[in-house]
Amino acid sequence: MSIQFTIERLPDKANNFAEPPVNQSRFILTSCSQKCPLTREQCEKFSNTVLPARHEKYLEEIKNLEIYEDDTWVISYPKCGTTWTQETVWQISNDVDLDSEQAKKSLRTRFPFIEASSLMAENPEMKSRVQQVKEMPRPRFVKSHLPICFLPDDLWKKAKKIIYVARDPKDAAVSYFHHYFNLHEYQGTIEEYLDLYLEGNVEFGDYWDHVEQFHLIRHLPNFKFIKFEDLKHNLRATLVDLANFLGKSLSEEQLEKLEQHLQFENIKNNPAVNYSLQPPPEGHVDDDQNKRRKEFNFIRRGQTGSHRDEMPQEIIERFDKKTKERFGGYENLY
Repeated sequence: MSIQFTIERLPDKANNFAEPPVNQSRFILTSCSQKCPLTREQCEKFSNTVLPARHEKYLEEIKNLEIYEDDTWVISYPKCGTTWTQETVWQISNDVDLDSEQAKKSLRTRFPFIEASSLMAENPEMKSRVQQVKEMPRPRFVKSHLPICFLPDDLWKKAKKIIYVARDPKDAAVSYFHHYFNLHEYQGTIEEYLDLYLEGNVEFGDYWDHVEQFHLIRHLPNFKFIKFEDLKHNLRATLVDLANFLGKSLSEEQLEKLEQHLQFENIKNNPAVNYSLQPPPEGHVDDDQNKRRKEFNFIRRGQTGSHRDEMPQEIIERFDKKTKERFGGYENLY
């Protein structure tokens, strides 16, 4: 199926990165699939996202991806507990397998990030991440940050299970700043970045749009909406709930093993789960910023409320105001 869309390049302040330029752009779908679980009005509201311009190469391939009835997907806005949720879902689905050769493979291999090739420089010697997903043995486990209208058309009715994880936007935003600063080499201040976040001019677009649209489809029988805060503060109950959703019955011994395995420090230090940052490129001045880059861990703090350490009060109030305006009509949605 051919996809109709337009692309608008974001303002220069949204492309404030060290070389090479990321070229962040807004993708806007001008037609919506009849298989989309959103209403026509909702599709019009949520039919855009922000990605590097090279996503154009993969947009149609992802939309038309063949979905199997034993697929399991984990979806989120970035820095909302995706990695933690992926490992949780994979372990429950595989009967708490902590020691096998497969369990010790990188989460990148066990649970690939389908649009990752859109975010990285081209490497002609490597298969795209979409192609890797196509060639995976079944059952497949797939990660994405894409909004609903950009995901495969057949996902909603064919996939076995889809899990979405949300997080307090203030904590997610500060975590995403560190991701931008260290992995994208963002050159602006945290205040400048948080302005971009509030405007929806960061990768994957507007946080509030992203979370709201997935909250609207929580009635789907193969879909589960969870929160980072539940993983952090109510892990055992969340594991039982997810196991029930995934059709798995875990023994008390399995639950205890999994609960210990998923403690944040254990996840952060697990080479099969964490992601290590390469040192900064040669030629960078070893100033305070680049010392921070060297020390960065993909899985960083895993706390709730940690935004208070870095987010100015004036910006906290702006975040709270936008959250109230956008989520005020939904019970318990931040």
